[in-house]
Amino acid sequence: MDAATFVASVIGRAYEPAGLHCWELVRRCRFVVFGDELPAALTAPSDKLALAREMAKRDRHAGWEAVTEPSHGAVVFMARRGHGPSRAAIHAGIWLDLDGGGVLHTDNPHGVVFETLPELNARNWAEPSFYAPIP
Repeated sequence: MDAATFVASVIGRAYEPAGLHCWELVRRCRFVVFGDELPAALTAPSDKLALAREMAKRDRHAGWEAVTEPSHGAVVFMARRGHGPSRAAIHAGIWLDLDGGGVLHTDNPHGVVFETLPELNARNWAEPSFYAPIP
């Protein structure tokens, strides 16, 4: 399935902490559109510290590297502006080169949305970091 078809199939769906949470959406997109599997998180931790600890493991995933610019299929990690001294990543999405580029992600109460970086910033998602498969 191509990226546009995948987005059309999930856009507007509700956020589900034990189902379609942000990481599960990233996993499904990587599998359906790009054909690879990422590790599962069975539920989205409600404890922000536990969530930040899980997200911090992103630097240890073999086959991926931090990149300065987003590319089609890159995983995007984000923090909430002003939440805690570390401003640790607590949210994930996937960069898709559609309509000029943006991040497909899901959160509560918005559900699955496709937003540009300025739109994410306006909704208080800050400091995006991008991870792409090592070629």
